[in-house]
Amino acid sequence: MFQFLRVLYFRLNQTIIYMKKSQVFLGLITLLIVFSCGSLKKTIKVDPYIGNWSLLIEDTPQGDIATNLVISIMADGSYSGILSSDMGSFELDDFEIIEQKLSATFYYQQIDFDVTGTFEDMSFNGYVSGMGEDFRAYGKKLIEE
Repeated sequence: MFQFLRVLYFRLNQTIIYMKKSQVFLGLITLLIVFSCGSLKKTIKVDPYIGNWSLLIEDTPQGDIATNLVISIMADGSYSGILSSDMGSFELDDFEIIEQKLSATFYYQQIDFDVTGTFEDMSFNGYVSGMGEDFRAYGKKLIEE
């Protein structure tokens, strides 16, 4: 009789341990599912303006000028830009993007130039204005791989 009780106690103990292990396992799986679904809700919004833009400024006195516009964001949340071409690099002053519209200025050979235009998806259409002339500028965002 004593042997029988001992075997019964041992088997019950094993069953309880097995049940505890399966409950812990199911609990871990549940936590994994809950936290993985929660991470799907947290998406990072990428600023569509930040990056490199390839632009062409047409019909200038020097002909068509291929440029690269690099837009970055400052620590205070404002934008900054640098316009580069074969003629040099120019930091854009008074750089603003408001409701998809860009406005900025730069100086070249002691002449003020204004850059204005509109972003639409991955393209830019606008003008570089200076010396009493408006030069059409257009281009697209370069996708980095």
